Amino acid sequence: MDLFYRFVIFFMAVLILFTSMLMTLYVFGLANPDRLPNLIYGLQGRWEMGILFLLLFVAGAWVIYPFFTKEKTTTAINTTEIGSVDITLNALDSLIKNIAIEQEGVVSINSTLNTTETGLLISLKTEIYPSMSIPQITNSLQELVKTYIEDTTGVSVTEVRVLVEKISKVNENKTK
Repeated sequence: MDLFYRFVIFFMAVLILFTSMLMTLYVFGLANPDRLPNLIYGLQGRWEMGILFLLLFVAGAWVIYPFFTKEKTTTAINTTEIGSVDITLNALDSLIKNIAIEQEGVVSINSTLNTTETGLLISLKTEIYPSMSIPQITNSLQELVKTYIEDTTGVSVTEVRVLVEKISKVNENKTK
């Protein structure tokens, strides 16, 4: 689907480029103005062209639709016969940052949260101390964040991704 979406965007961009170049030629007098009305009259009554333009309209609407949909900013914690309990992604982000910074070896942390059908996807970007084992720090961080969020909120965490963006130049003993 992603490849098809890119193809549609490419095709529409080429069509817009062609149309804008054609109009530029007409505006600056480099093209014969008598040809434009003939082109428009030539399209009248041609149902094939009508279907083509209708497909272009649908493709355009399909391309711009994601810009008008609201991104999901909450996730469900619990649903009962009385009602549902949701939590915002910002609240979860705060919980993650508060617990992750307590992990030994972690200097700073940034997180991105995405909700999926099966649960919460957490992406962490972190800076760590060089004096410790990177696999050990990241594995501990993944387990800490996953269990803390699931135990604290009840939200199912499907994956915790960790990207080590930076290795701190500051010695761990000097900052603690």
